[in-house]
Amino acid sequence: MEAFSCCFCRAAPPMASLAVDLQPSSILCNRTIDPSSFRLRRTSLSSFPSPPIPFLVSCSSTAPCPPSSNPSLRRTTNSSGAKKKKSNCAPPPQKPVVAAKWRVEDCVPSVEEASISVRNVYQNGDPLGRKELGKCVVRWISQGMRSMASDFASAEVQGEFSELRQRMGVATAADGGGGGPAVHGLAFVIQAQPHLYAVPMPKGLEALCFKACAHYPTLFDHFQRELRDVLQDLQRRDIFSDWRATESWKLLKDIANSAQHRAAVRKTPQSRPVHSGLGMELQKAKAIQAKIENFVKHMSELLLIERDAELEFTQEELNAVPMPDENIDAPIEYLVSHGQAQQEQCDTLCNLSAISSSTGLGGMHLVLFKVEGNHRLPPTTLSPGDTVCVRTCNHRGEGATSCMQGFVNNLGEDGCSITLALESRHGDPTFSKLFGKNVRIDRIQGLADALTYERNCEALMLLQKNGLHKKNASITIVATLFGDTEDIMWLEQNNLIEWSPATLDGLVEGRFDESQLKAIALGLNKKRPLLVIQGPPGTGKTGLLKELIALAVQQGERVLVTAPTNAAVDNMVEKLLDTGLNIVRVGNPARISTAVSSKSLGEIVDDKLASFKKEFERKKSDLRKDLRLCLKDDSLAAGIRQLLKQLGKNLKKKEKDTIREVLSSAEVVLATNTGAADPLIRRLGVFDLVIVDEAGQAIEPSCWIPILQGKRCILAGDQCQLAPVILSRKALEGGLGISLMERASTLHKGMLTTKLMIQYRMHDAIASWASKEMYGGLLKSSPLVSSHLLVDSPFVKITWITQCPLLLLDTRMPYGSLSIGCEEHLDPAGTGSFYNEGEADIVVQHIFNLIYSGNFFDQPYLL
Repeated sequence: MEAFSCCFCRAAPPMASLAVDLQPSSILCNRTIDPSSFRLRRTSLSSFPSPPIPFLVSCSSTAPCPPSSNPSLRRTTNSSGAKKKKSNCAPPPQKPVVAAKWRVEDCVPSVEEASISVRNVYQNGDPLGRKELGKCVVRWISQGMRSMASDFASAEVQGEFSELRQRMGVATAADGGGGGPAVHGLAFVIQAQPHLYAVPMPKGLEALCFKACAHYPTLFDHFQRELRDVLQDLQRRDIFSDWRATESWKLLKDIANSAQHRAAVRKTPQSRPVHSGLGMELQKAKAIQAKIENFVKHMSELLLIERDAELEFTQEELNAVPMPDENIDAPIEYLVSHGQAQQEQCDTLCNLSAISSSTGLGGMHLVLFKVEGNHRLPPTTLSPGDTVCVRTCNHRGEGATSCMQGFVNNLGEDGCSITLALESRHGDPTFSKLFGKNVRIDRIQGLADALTYERNCEALMLLQKNGLHKKNASITIVATLFGDTEDIMWLEQNNLIEWSPATLDGLVEGRFDESQLKAIALGLNKKRPLLVIQGPPGTGKTGLLKELIALAVQQGERVLVTAPTNAAVDNMVEKLLDTGLNIVRVGNPARISTAVSSKSLGEIVDDKLASFKKEFERKKSDLRKDLRLCLKDDSLAAGIRQLLKQLGKNLKKKEKDTIREVLSSAEVVLATNTGAADPLIRRLGVFDLVIVDEAGQAIEPSCWIPILQGKRCILAGDQCQLAPVILSRKALEGGLGISLMERASTLHKGMLTTKLMIQYRMHDAIASWASKEMYGGLLKSSPLVSSHLLVDSPFVKITWITQCPLLLLDTRMPYGSLSIGCEEHLDPAGTGSFYNEGEADIVVQHIFNLIYSGNFFDQPYLL
């Protein structure tokens, strides 16, 4: 077998070089040479210690090479203008850019890199990356191409444009290239060799390096990137005004756009999967991304329409608050709202003063208000958690500034103060106007919540930006909800539809029917990205979720549980109290039920910081005493103030560390859908399982807030019951009222949904009617309740009311007209619903009759 050596110095390289993946004209050891001018000499391979490789580009000769008449070997770099001939066996290019601290031993190949087969390095014209070569070889190529890029930039600075074209291996019309840039890929590969060999090869990966440094598409791809970085660096040093206008960059782009270059690279383009777990082609992924973008655009428009409707409704609520008689100029202590002048309590407070402000847990901005003259607050319906509007007012109680939204944090025990948590922060011009002014507080419906709107919009943007990103933990959920049925058939291939009760043997405690066991089994399957559990009334959905959460934690998963309302979240917390799980309820402390407050983040942190705060207060008190004694000594007083400041910083740091510790150790974190966007939760990273309870009552954008934080998701609820509350008719008709649960239940022929089919709450007469009207007759009654009547309960009197399981009352007259007092009215909020005050009065009277018959009003489901 034979190989080639340098045709000028006749030297054989000390090691085998690489096979050039192009049709070669000739191989040289030095810089770019006109391929038509070389001669090749055959050399026996017996002198090489390495395995034979067809073409050799390295030279080991230490003796000077004979001069050459080839003009391409000459370069005029003398500042005096004299021509200076360059040796044929030229040393490495000037100022090679090789990291000074990077050595061969710095890059240790991984097991995967060491096992890469050289034979399979490249099969097409695609540039080789880390997947094919490993990070060590890619880093080695980058260092060499950085050196080559720096050398070319140096020629650019010196104005050697003609030599740039020659060294880039470009032939023009004058060179027989046909008028356009023609790429000699081999010449480019040869030009790169001295720069690559100037960098130490990673140990054990020499064969891969030899193979990669002859692959023209790979070298060109790295060179283009490195040349851009070098030129940008020169521009920052004011050597170039615009790096894109340089000759070297223009030349590079001409090469990249040439037909010869395109023919040499990307010979066999292939569809690439977005994610190995999806196994989806790029074309299908683009189609899904287009669906996501259209969905986000449409939902963003609907959210804005709904936001405007909420603001309008809130303003109408504020305008409905009556003002005092204009003829009376005396100040008022408080106002009643909605014209109910006879009621003893009210939901508006006036003539309050902002006394102090502080920062609460999680960064809440708390402001303390008191009545002028330190009088007691008037009777009020305001309670912790109520959404309020705060405005400055004149002496007659009329609002003078725009509304600042917040909520009631607590009412003072002395009856003279109220503390609000406001969205505004220090430095806000509106907030600063509160101090020194009369303030009025109006309770409003919590609709026009700016934070909720912003978080819903943020969730949509994250869905569009990261939904199909390979690093997105919820990518399979996104693909399932936006992909076509044929793209989701991997659910069937992995047997995620069928289940067996045997999979739950020894796991499930308590009595569960077959439909509940199926839901639990499917919910525990880690390969299933999405499960919809439809639970009609009385089917035991909440108890099922409790068991499912406990089993998920048992199999090592961290769970995030959310719901659209605080009441629904607190209900789930209450169910989980006796499971022994480490649960943490995150949210506004004022809106968390007292029954579950022991599991709230605020109380847990306060308990852990109790001793620390006690010591903090002691030190703070001592320092303040010392400060009062040292007021005359400015330097000493300044030192004490600094200590007080540092003491406060220590408390804040301890609080942050404790919050992080509590949340990171939690097995189950619970919050509202909107509350899941809290930075405290986002910092926890990815959850293994996200459960959205009462998902049928939530608008879809709010559900994406928690979903994008989990690997898989369970939507639980009943889309046949309460739908999301939408004020704007236009937004409702546009689809904002369609919940994610309702949409998901119709996808992929229903394979995402499982239904609970047995109810344990009501008489069969009631259940069968609901089953026929709402659930297609599939809802069945358990024998435990199918024939149970109220009269069967202890202490209940025997009356016709307690013996009747179902009472249907028609308020229409025989000729179709409604009874007097039972007229229907359209909801002025624009929801499209009707209300009937007469029917409501009948229901109230019937409930009183049931209570008088011996039923306990606090146990409506007592059997």
